[in-house]
Amino acid sequence: MRSIRPVTGRWHLAGLKEAISWCRVCNERGISGIMHPLGEFAEDQEAAEESGRAYEDCISAIHQHGLNASVAVKPSAIGAALQPQTFQELLEQIISQATAKRVAVGIDMEGTPLVQDTIKGAIRAAEQGYAITLTLQAYLERTPADISLMADKGISVRLVKGTYIGDLHQRDEITEAFKNQAFLLARMHQDFAVGTQDMDLIQWLQDSIPEARSRITFGFLKGLGTETMLGMANAGWKVQEYIPYGENHGTYDRRREIYLASLTSSRIRPLP
Repeated sequence: MRSIRPVTGRWHLAGLKEAISWCRVCNERGISGIMHPLGEFAEDQEAAEESGRAYEDCISAIHQHGLNASVAVKPSAIGAALQPQTFQELLEQIISQATAKRVAVGIDMEGTPLVQDTIKGAIRAAEQGYAITLTLQAYLERTPADISLMADKGISVRLVKGTYIGDLHQRDEITEAFKNQAFLLARMHQDFAVGTQDMDLIQWLQDSIPEARSRITFGFLKGLGTETMLGMANAGWKVQEYIPYGENHGTYDRRREIYLASLTSSRIRPLP
């Protein structure tokens, strides 16, 4: 991927201007973007509203620059850990603006304590007619039921293994759960997205899910799997890159470093 400057780290970009430039390069290579202004766990109403404005600025930029990109909303950034009503109001405000500007919205999933309120928020938005994508985590025992519920509510799904603490802990059992849930998604949803840096799992999805090339969008994190992502895009697969940006990157960066450390301890090479 052609370098964009200034870049403050492997995992994230300095700000919205840099994210726009990076996403434009992705689009030129047939890769869509998932743009995300970094920030988690707002400490008060003012911080939640500030995060809400950052999401709205991102939506406006995507619209203004004609980018092939969605915006990813982190529930804790807009008050999910403070007050469910604050979260719901800001979420609907963000989705309303995105809908008006024809920008897709994805809702990220965080730690277990926030899962239920996040799902409630997504359902309420869908019941008001908004189109959204919700991330579900394979390491939670509730996920098969949630996949079915999302199908009933008309909510698209992005399936990931999970990066917090779930019900399943062993790599093999999480991978097996992911496969079972992918089959369930294929039965209940016409199209869906996945986010994984596991090449064996990517290959399995390509080989095992009917019409995978047209039905599955494969997501990659900035800083991981760039060669694989470019190769898949060149081969005609639907791919997207998660593009975080901004100053509040400490917690996000630590999760990425922990992931790499876990691969090293398991003697697994990162996705090229």
